[in-house]
Amino acid sequence: MEQKQARRGDRPAPGAFVTLEGIDGAGKSTQARLIAAALERSGRDVLSLREPGGSAISEKIRALLL
Repeated sequence: MEQKQARRGDRPAPGAFVTLEGIDGAGKSTQARLIAAALERSGRDVLSLREPGGSAISEKIRALLL
């Protein structure tokens, strides 16, 4: 089954920014991976981020905080 992207004129439809919040150990990372995989399977581009994290210095800060 072919999926067509919604379009406005010649521009692709805007993306979405999704956040997951909850206490430590609630399963946010697991759900984020599952959601990203499902979106990728449907043909969408996915950029997964975490805060703090995503860059070398951010990972060092994250390690200190955890």
